[in-house]
Amino acid sequence: MKLPRKRVVLSLFLFLFFFLLVGGEVLFSRDIIRERRTIGDLRAREAILESDVRDKTRLITAYKDTLEAIERYEVNLPANEVAFFSAVERELAKNGIQVNSIRPAKASKGARGVEVDFVGPYYAVLNVMADWRGMGVAVRMASVSLARDQQEGLVKGKVVLETVLAGEGT
Repeated sequence: MKLPRKRVVLSLFLFLFFFLLVGGEVLFSRDIIRERRTIGDLRAREAILESDVRDKTRLITAYKDTLEAIERYEVNLPANEVAFFSAVERELAKNGIQVNSIRPAKASKGARGVEVDFVGPYYAVLNVMADWRGMGVAVRMASVSLARDQQEGLVKGKVVLETVLAGEGT
């Protein structure tokens, strides 16, 4: 080969090499940019997931603390129906509520119920409902209905209270 031809071939070879080098560099930089975006997205996801983990950890801690408090709480159950009826009626008498009737009522499975028909001053009725919550035994108000009585300032009502007796827990 002659020198000018060698130069042309060498120039073409160098041009091709340069073109391939620049093309490779462009492709490589695209890959780097794509990978940097992926890394940025992964960092953002990592921050979100770390935040979620912190929130879940906080919730688990709160749940465990609440569960611990519940386990420490002592629930007293009435020994029998007579003790339950007596406790309910005692709160009514303490608040000056007139009891028209007190009788067993249908209750949820595993529970015992009492239906109380009463008449009394409205605020005294509200007080007795608050007192039932704190009467020392587990009690649930299954239903309550209040209506104005014929006498001014009095209300009449029916309430169904439920409890679980000691030894009969569900």
